[in-house]
Amino acid sequence: MIARYRALFSAPGVGRLLVSSVVGRLPSGMFSLAILLFVHGTTDSFLAAGLAVGGFSLAGALIGPLLGAQVDRHGQTRVLLGAAVAQAGLLVALVLVTRAGAPVAATVALAALAGGALPPIGGCVRALWPEVAHGEELQTAYALDATTQETIWTLGPLLVGLTAGFVSPAAAVLLCAALAVLGTSYFATSRISRGWRADRRERRRGGALGGSSSLRMLLYTVVLAGVVIGAVEVGLPALAVGQGARWSSGPLLALFSLGSMAGGLIYSARSWTSAIGRRYSAILMAMALAVAPLIAVHSLAPVFALSVLAGLCLAPMMSCQFSLVGALAPEGTVTEAFTWHRAATVAGMAGGSALAGSLIDARGAGAAFALGCVGVAAAGVLAVAGRRRIEPQKRAITEGPVPFRLAAEAVALAAEAVALAAEAPLAPTAEQPRVGGPLILAAEAVGLAAEAVASAA
Repeated sequence: MIARYRALFSAPGVGRLLVSSVVGRLPSGMFSLAILLFVHGTTDSFLAAGLAVGGFSLAGALIGPLLGAQVDRHGQTRVLLGAAVAQAGLLVALVLVTRAGAPVAATVALAALAGGALPPIGGCVRALWPEVAHGEELQTAYALDATTQETIWTLGPLLVGLTAGFVSPAAAVLLCAALAVLGTSYFATSRISRGWRADRRERRRGGALGGSSSLRMLLYTVVLAGVVIGAVEVGLPALAVGQGARWSSGPLLALFSLGSMAGGLIYSARSWTSAIGRRYSAILMAMALAVAPLIAVHSLAPVFALSVLAGLCLAPMMSCQFSLVGALAPEGTVTEAFTWHRAATVAGMAGGSALAGSLIDARGAGAAFALGCVGVAAAGVLAVAGRRRIEPQKRAITEGPVPFRLAAEAVALAAEAVALAAEAPLAPTAEQPRVGGPLILAAEAVGLAAEAVASAA
């Protein structure tokens, strides 16, 4: 493990890139709690506070890909610094306007605008890793990125709680604004970030999503996988409350993050020979198995250990997603593609949280964990069914207009289906039991052909 990290950090600028990306993204782990505490403390309304937090998160997910596209067009430094300054100004305005007794609609609108100005540092740093790492070192970089990301969600709420408790909730929001500017500036002024330029070739119509059906397939699995994160983050506090131990909600979530960090370190320490698409499918299924024991828990004592177990596959899952997004993004759209990944993750988490909350009221915390298992297992099934689409090594045809590329991929799959059918026996045998392969390939070829016709139209 040490040798792999030493090789990664031997590249110039990697240390600052990692540290500055964590500092720049630290406010992301603070915003929701800080805005919730501030708006509720000022308005005495959880409804207003919830709407403000929801508006912030939703706007960030929707506008993030637009900012990512601007980064791909104009470079990182200009867009990141502009977004950070705009967001800080909007957060200051949020504090002033809300404390002045403005209508709730104004508070929610300002929170949404601040969320929309969130600097897309996550997408930017993942676009930079291929500039400084290659091969196995790149996989280590993505794994390390996913692992250190957990410190954001662990340290961020702690900073908010301390600031709100010892100073004021308004001070916590202003701290977010200050850290956003300082952290983003530290990242965006680094040599690697300043020197990065996206591919200057003409962007495909529709950007990252319009230019890659494989990326769209991957993002479907990301949405489903996000359900398990939202479900667990609601289910663990609900389980704690149900056991009369509300105090344990925070520690249980921290242990879930700790498990993710441990899993990320273990994952990055290995040299993987299996294809990334197959590995991703296996990790999704393993995530479902790791969360499953929480369904049957009826006492608090085992939950502490099971929370760590549930988180073990989270960072490896995210690492695989980062690698696949970077490989499947069309040329010139890599930052936008990573912001779409974030939007898909947020959408899955939001859906998982909402559904888990309703299930908990009806059937208890176990139902939330069951929902999470179903969601991530469904992602695994979809990843297996579409593995030939999301496996980077299988995508040899990447140039040309979208309809022609899709049609060419359809022809290639159809040819492979014919070849497999010719080799397959008429009746299954012990040596060749799999006769469904040609049918699956043929079905994928038909789907690609239909998508090519739709794209041409």
